[in-house]
Amino acid sequence: MTQDHSATRVACFSVHAAVDPGAMPRVLEVFAKESLTPTRWTSVVEGDQLVMDIQMAGLAEDRTDYFARVLGRMPMVNVVLTSAKSVLPVEAVVAA
Repeated sequence: MTQDHSATRVACFSVHAAVDPGAMPRVLEVFAKESLTPTRWTSVVEGDQLVMDIQMAGLAEDRTDYFARVLGRMPMVNVVLTSAKSVLPVEAVVAA
């Protein structure tokens, strides 16, 4: 039996917003409305900016663009940067 070792696309968002206690839940809500949970989420306050780095495994490029547009329209959001990476399943890395 052969295993599928194809890579998974991971969409990465870097959302820079005003330091506001409501910013994180509002950003998360954008994904929650679509029944999506981030694969990884980190946030840090850098000066007067709250920087949220979010990763979503399996998110297609068109959906990445859609979420970036929605996030960018939020009043407290100043910048949304996106990128993508490919990640092999853990089994493929162990087998290599």
